[in-house]
Amino acid sequence: MILDASVGVEIAVGSEAGRRALKRLSDNVFVPELFYAEVPSILRRLVALKKLSVKQADAAHECISGLAFTALPVHHLQSEIWRLSTMVSAYDAHYVVLARETDMVLLTCDRRLATHRRLGISCELIDN
Repeated sequence: MILDASVGVEIAVGSEAGRRALKRLSDNVFVPELFYAEVPSILRRLVALKKLSVKQADAAHECISGLAFTALPVHHLQSEIWRLSTMVSAYDAHYVVLARETDMVLLTCDRRLATHRRLGISCELIDN
């Protein structure tokens, strides 16, 4: 299973969606290396928007750092990521291309991404 940053953040902050996601995780969870840059960025943005306190963001970051996800390199897939970024964000393209390459399901909280018809992957949506 490929986990995107939206689910990672929900798990890290301990939301209801995050708890539902944890129940759906398989033994082997993979993320692109980008995940470990994107999740802290989202947490910082949530602090700036006053949706999380600094203390909550620190705890969430500690949580995500302690999870046993396998980070996979995607630098060799940059041409496909670039091509796909005409349909989804360049960030989302990392997750989609990795899901394609590994033939795994992408777990996301992003409804737009999960319902995109032309990505050629299987997505599972965790509703917020």
